[in-house]
Amino acid sequence: MTDGHGDDLYRYTGIKANFSSNVTSLTDPTPLRRYLAEHIDCIGSYPEPRAQSLGKALADHHGLAEGELLVTSGATEAIYLVAQAHRGARAYLPPSPTFSEYADASQLYGLELERLQRLEPPEDAKGIYWLCNPNNPTGEVYPLERLEQLFAAHPALLFVLDSSYSYFTEAALPDPRAILARYPNVLFIASLTKRFAMPGLRLGYLMGQTEEIAALARYRQPWGVGAMALQAGQWIVGEGFPKLLDRDMLWSETARLRSALAALPGLRVGETATHFFLLELELWDEGRLLSAPELKERLALDYGLLVRDCTNFGYQRPTLRIATQRPEQSELLIAALSELSARYALAR
Repeated sequence: MTDGHGDDLYRYTGIKANFSSNVTSLTDPTPLRRYLAEHIDCIGSYPEPRAQSLGKALADHHGLAEGELLVTSGATEAIYLVAQAHRGARAYLPPSPTFSEYADASQLYGLELERLQRLEPPEDAKGIYWLCNPNNPTGEVYPLERLEQLFAAHPALLFVLDSSYSYFTEAALPDPRAILARYPNVLFIASLTKRFAMPGLRLGYLMGQTEEIAALARYRQPWGVGAMALQAGQWIVGEGFPKLLDRDMLWSETARLRSALAALPGLRVGETATHFFLLELELWDEGRLLSAPELKERLALDYGLLVRDCTNFGYQRPTLRIATQRPEQSELLIAALSELSARYALAR
């Protein structure tokens, strides 16, 4: 799905705060951007065709062999590589709404797609199982013990564990090195763009068994990761994955924002284990329930606030996704939704 994601800032002018992207403005990317500005000349030459230097550095950081890690142009390329390498197989999706690219990539490469009614797949399941953890858009984190039970009970199934938002939760998560040593049927997708607030550069990687990584690498295009993205990756590893975000502040601000929105009539705030969450709205205009696309447009055009319309996740009720930003931006959103709530919540 090319269109329909969050962070469609390019469609609007006058946006004061962007809540539609799961990248948070509480991250301070200044040191990274300063470094990249000093190394801008790297764009005058081709990057390494297979990003092998960064791949080795990342593997060393995670305690993995070089052949157990593959650098990609963001998590999205990783998803499509997995689907391409497993074309024609069966692909499973969890019961909860999840990132749409798993289904899109599966359909593009002819995988037979099945959404499960419960987390447990069929006993004889083969193919791949897409799991986003923490899950986008719900913010749910699957219990670590439950995941390991699944890995052990279904050795013929490749669990593709998208850990793009792993930095943004306090919940216990699988450790790639430990999991890969025990379960050969797990493949991790990692993203650097969210944690380091650089989604425009596109940088991620896959971690898995050597044979699986080699199979995926066969579908990589040369020079698939640009020179600036590789520079950013080398800085991140060289600095020991620096902390550019006060996560305690992020979680505190998330709790404050959720509490303030939950107090408004016509709004229901979903549970979450991370910094983004769902907001279901029941706001009426002359007897008509306002849709999520309408509410998104009103917030963008009337208030300069961008949110994520969750219609394409399959929600039947008007649902938005909000990602925590700076406190002063939270106040703008609280004020806007307070006004809309007062105007429309009781207008049925």
